[in-house]
Amino acid sequence: MILLFGGTTEGRQAAALCDRLARPFIYSTRSRVEPFATSHGEFRHGSLDEAAMAELVASRNVRLVIDAAHPFASHLHHSLFEVCQRLAVRLIRFDRPVSPLPSALWIHPVADFTEALGLLERLAPAKLLALTGVQSIAPLRPWWRRSEMLLRILPTRTSIEQARREGFPEAKLLPMSPDGPDEALEALVREHGVDCLLAKESGESGFFPVKLRVAERCGIPVVVIRRPVAPTWDTIVFSAEDLEARLTERADLKPLRTGYTTGACAAAATKAAMIALLDGAAPDSVTITLPSGKVASFGIVSYRAEQGRARCGVRKFAGDDPDVTHGLLIVSEVSLLPDGDPDEVRFLQGEGVGRVTLPGLEIPPGEPAINPVPRRMIRECIAEALRQRGLRHAVAVTISAPGGEAVARKTMNKRLGITGGISILGTSGEVVPYSMEAWLASIRNAIAVAAANGCATIALTSGLRSERHLRALFTDLPELACIHYGNSIGRTLEMAREHGGFSRVIVGVMLAKATKLAQGQADLSSRVVPLDPHWLANLAADLGYRPEITSQLADLRLVRNVTELIPFTIDEPLYPAIANACHRVCRQWLPDTPLTFVLLDLEGKSVISA
Repeated sequence: MILLFGGTTEGRQAAALCDRLARPFIYSTRSRVEPFATSHGEFRHGSLDEAAMAELVASRNVRLVIDAAHPFASHLHHSLFEVCQRLAVRLIRFDRPVSPLPSALWIHPVADFTEALGLLERLAPAKLLALTGVQSIAPLRPWWRRSEMLLRILPTRTSIEQARREGFPEAKLLPMSPDGPDEALEALVREHGVDCLLAKESGESGFFPVKLRVAERCGIPVVVIRRPVAPTWDTIVFSAEDLEARLTERADLKPLRTGYTTGACAAAATKAAMIALLDGAAPDSVTITLPSGKVASFGIVSYRAEQGRARCGVRKFAGDDPDVTHGLLIVSEVSLLPDGDPDEVRFLQGEGVGRVTLPGLEIPPGEPAINPVPRRMIRECIAEALRQRGLRHAVAVTISAPGGEAVARKTMNKRLGITGGISILGTSGEVVPYSMEAWLASIRNAIAVAAANGCATIALTSGLRSERHLRALFTDLPELACIHYGNSIGRTLEMAREHGGFSRVIVGVMLAKATKLAQGQADLSSRVVPLDPHWLANLAADLGYRPEITSQLADLRLVRNVTELIPFTIDEPLYPAIANACHRVCRQWLPDTPLTFVLLDLEGKSVISA
């Protein structure tokens, strides 16, 4: 899935390209836009803060973000940059080329609207024409409330309604497209007796050169708000052709980089800390053997030694995996215990590392969330350091991850009863990008924790949105009982059967994925199983729907458009038929446990098959 931030000429170009390349995408804008024809896109609108962006990226399995928003959407650009860096999601900036601003006495560059207002006070125009759009009404309010100002805005219902809400005088609104020739803007200036222009440095596609030419031709000053400072983009393109080249790069020629688990980082930090404790100084790097058998080297990025204790840190590198712990500092502090048994290693909880509070995991309640394999690796590093120096001591080791508590909110730790921070994980020591084994292991853990904490019923959903819909239907479902299968519905049901002990399993599936499940698919990913509109059309025909309906179903490009043809209600035969088919398919993976299947639409309406 591609997340595309648009509302601009570049945004529509990027959307058209994604459509032509058959890449599914979400077209996101701050304000509602008129939907355009698309076979592979969907629309959303509304402002997003960083938390909402991160949830959207995670919940929709976004693997690429295209930022084609307006150059002046500074807060959006920086938020997107931070979110994509944190989640290790690829980000492409589709920008407008910047030409040097001419040096002329009639061109007055300013940094922002505040500086523009100050300059306007000095220029004192009799009538200002602002070409800065509807979003500039609020920052320009001190001027237009007491001075003559015309405002050109896009001729859309959304822009006009926003101007009304802001209280701008309708008589001074000029709803018109900015893409006309120089003569159209010049006629506007002369007709209204405009003696000053206000514009943004919006580039060629923002028709900025037109505004400069008209100001020069009319002999009036133009106040230019310069582009805000942008993030340091890793990938930036200035044309649809360049963007297409990026989207069609041969991914198989660029192998994904593996990374290292938090457990491997903790072991490496421990080895360095033991050297610092016993020898008085930490090395610049250490080498350890991973459980996979590979040898890996880790740089030491922080070090401190005090009387009787030492601490060292390793920066977590997750390779090309979208791991939320990527970039965290994993710190190990070690000290010798005077009262412990020789060879004892006592694990203590540090800042940002969670504590286990519920049964069902490999680590008992009350212990820091450091899994068995990382514990073994840490013990081996401690034992090796002591043995090389002919020593035997009990050692206390405190693993911490500054900032880990905030990062843990983006994981399922709280649901598994791990509080206060991240888990120190890893079985091989390596992070394999997009590892299905890691995903299935997390599902298996969730099932085990639900069972160990008395959940007789578990609910399986693809993600948070379908979980919310399901818990609204089954209000007695605790959060602990809700398990996300992503796309792996077949394997998740098999794991529920293998674990056993549940009196009921509820499966919630959104309509699009349900059409694939109903055909017997165990993996519901769009990359694995494409939409089959002919199956839907044939099912509808068998149920007696009119030929004009079935022919339109056969031409569908998005399953969500089904509900535009056939309302999503239990009274329509199509939806119970899909739900019953899904129920029968689920039975092949969970044949004995009572099963309830819930078919859901985007608004949370449901059709149940039990």
